[in-house]
Amino acid sequence: MPKTVKVGAHVYSIIQKPKSALPEELGTCDFDGLQILLRKRLRKSVAKETLLHELLHACTYPSLNEKTVTDEDFVTAVAPALLQVLQENPELVAYLTQ
Repeated sequence: MPKTVKVGAHVYSIIQKPKSALPEELGTCDFDGLQILLRKRLRKSVAKETLLHELLHACTYPSLNEKTVTDEDFVTAVAPALLQVLQENPELVAYLTQ
């Protein structure tokens, strides 16, 4: 798992935390602190899916934050950011596709 990932102009740290630090969720995205927090000891497939889930939050913040959106709104907002993330983070792509 990469230690950091670039999303737009920002570099997010990817930090694994014990279950006690994230008791009700598998992961979270801290936009202000530029951190993606993931629960430790997740099965590999669950960790990958959770990381991608939190990255999508990073890609859509603040454009879709707390806004009711259509599928088209979502795709329009996320496509350019996700493309940038995939192009500029080869370690992330390798981790997610192993």
